[in-house]
Amino acid sequence: MISVALLLFIIVLLFSLIVYSFSKRLIYKLNKRVLARNLAIIKNGKDIANYDNLSEDEIRERLILPFFQVLGYNTYDMREFKVFTRRAAFWPDYVTKKWDNSRLCKNSLYIKYDSFSEASVNIEKHVYKDDRIQGVDIDELMSKPYYDGECYILTNGYLYLFFDKHYKKGSNKFLFCFNLKSYNKSDIANLAYYTKQYMFLELADVYRPV
Repeated sequence: MISVALLLFIIVLLFSLIVYSFSKRLIYKLNKRVLARNLAIIKNGKDIANYDNLSEDEIRERLILPFFQVLGYNTYDMREFKVFTRRAAFWPDYVTKKWDNSRLCKNSLYIKYDSFSEASVNIEKHVYKDDRIQGVDIDELMSKPYYDGECYILTNGYLYLFFDKHYKKGSNKFLFCFNLKSYNKSDIANLAYYTKQYMFLELADVYRPV
């Protein structure tokens, strides 16, 4: 009797894994297609063209928040898109959180705004190096007391640097850089992995043991 129950459990689990993998792949493909169209609205908007004349608050409201709205996050829901108004140097400005039945299940993206320049980013070597005295320190941002997520995003409003949770301290290396002013199909393909629908879907959403 026990062996039958165990076999049934394994079959259900394997089926759930297949459904989960299929769903993740489908979500990824759909988001990759939709992202290109929605990001073009920001890219071709007047705020990107007028970037140098925008204040910090305008960059946050007109570029950063719309960017994450395009990625599917509800920036008006403080449970899902936490905003830290203190903006301390070591603390993120925003954190995306998955909630299930009013319970926090997962931190996904940590996001920090800083006015770094393109000169601080080496696209070929995937290295961020800012020599400003007041520039943010990615090692500090991703230290354990302040960070517990899947990815850290450092942005100046149009450049978005994605640092993996397995980031090696002192390397200053990011996974990829998404440039709102200039991007291609490969950049869209990378970005599609960080949409809300893709990041928040977990096996537990498909298979929930009683």
